[in-house]
Amino acid sequence: MPAPAIRHRPAVLALLASLAVLFSCAGAEGVSGSGTQADQTSKAFRARGNEPSWSLDITGGEMTLITLKDMKRLVAPTPAPQCTAAFTRYAARADGTDVTVTVFERMCRDTMTGMPHPTAVEVLLDGGKLTGCGGDPASLLQGREWVVEDINGAGLIDNSRATLNFGDSGRVSGRASCNTYTGQYSLSGEGLTVSNTAGTMMACAPPLMRQEDLFLGVLRDVRRFDFRPDGALLLQTDDRRTLTARR
Repeated sequence: MPAPAIRHRPAVLALLASLAVLFSCAGAEGVSGSGTQADQTSKAFRARGNEPSWSLDITGGEMTLITLKDMKRLVAPTPAPQCTAAFTRYAARADGTDVTVTVFERMCRDTMTGMPHPTAVEVLLDGGKLTGCGGDPASLLQGREWVVEDINGAGLIDNSRATLNFGDSGRVSGRASCNTYTGQYSLSGEGLTVSNTAGTMMACAPPLMRQEDLFLGVLRDVRRFDFRPDGALLLQTDDRRTLTARR
């Protein structure tokens, strides 16, 4: 059976190409520096949606939109976006049809896996609407240190400290209660895993050592992460053990 035909629409491509400078909005307003368009288009942005399935990839100045229902594949270079504090919008007319792409600066959870993403994405195309999530989920974990406030619903020992630092190189590190630790973390389409943890070997009071064992035990078995309405980070294992942390 021959493969379905893939249609290209240059006018639509010209609009969607503007997504590749999504990051230039921050640069233009001084949030992340004054980066040039060449600098911005070297970054990657991805968005995905379900029912119907679609994907958007922007890498190195090229944007590709694929809609699996009708097997369209649209590829284009990048003009400039229209920016506001709440969203970035791209609009044009293509073959007599209004086309609008909006990237909202709010957290979005994948409708199939529940994976959190930093942005929500809406594509109005050919009279229909595609919705989904965009950006790198790891960026929600990276940055400032997370301070653990609860292990398995039992709180922490007074004046003790357990922390999580997710680096952009796939390393996680911090204080486990008594000792410091380091390990590797990775994100798949469905969750978060931590592996190869190692730590210092200092001895502390027995209650603190027990808390450290509980902390490291949950951390090694983590399978997913989410955020509570108040912004707290929740790490969870398959058997529902949890770590809760705040910045």
